[in-house]
Amino acid sequence: MVYHAINKHHHWDLQCLLSVFRGFRNGVITGVRVRIPYIFQAVIYAIVFREGNVFARVKFVLKQMLYHGRNLAMFVGIYKGICCVLRNMNIDNGVESLIAGFIGGCVAFGDNNGVSGSVNNQIVLYLFARSVQGFIQSSVHRGILPEKFGVMAPTGFRIFAGVTLAMALYLTEHESDTLSSSFMSTMNFLYHKSDESLPLIGKPEKNFAPIIFLVACSLLGYFGLDSFSLENIIYKFLG
Repeated sequence: MVYHAINKHHHWDLQCLLSVFRGFRNGVITGVRVRIPYIFQAVIYAIVFREGNVFARVKFVLKQMLYHGRNLAMFVGIYKGICCVLRNMNIDNGVESLIAGFIGGCVAFGDNNGVSGSVNNQIVLYLFARSVQGFIQSSVHRGILPEKFGVMAPTGFRIFAGVTLAMALYLTEHESDTLSSSFMSTMNFLYHKSDESLPLIGKPEKNFAPIIFLVACSLLGYFGLDSFSLENIIYKFLG
């Protein structure tokens, strides 16, 4: 008897098809849930920064929401369907997940053009980061790495953060053409624009002056002034 770890049923029959459909349905729901907060973010961003048309921003986010839901639903359906077939052919122990994941990923998330491409880029990069994190933790569980180097451990996560930022900043400074334009736009604002001889708090930054001051004061917490730590400041003002 073949038991499916993901598709919770025996053999492939009507239940298999229903499981694939339910997975497709849940993919749509998840994609919509993930993107709904971005609608409010788009409205707030357009109002606060006065950049772009509110309607245009909301329309773009709605497009992302639909593509996110469709692409994720396609992947879940393809993955579950292929896993169902392969496990009934006695191809299991993780091999079926690798095969189904690869095929589903190529079909559902392989497009890198237009709005669908931008959505896929975000999803794939997120999953890649989670996968790297998971494989590091798996290495700890298998005894390949010491437990203190696991990303769930304080020391391990600190090293993980250091390595990640070291690679990102090396590419930013020395091979910026290898990074996406949207990512480099943020990095330029953080590291290159701050080199320009401009007022410390210019007109564009005045809206953020109270928050800048608050965060700057919170640095005193690192020098033993616990009442100024960010945690205490947040608790004092926000509860």
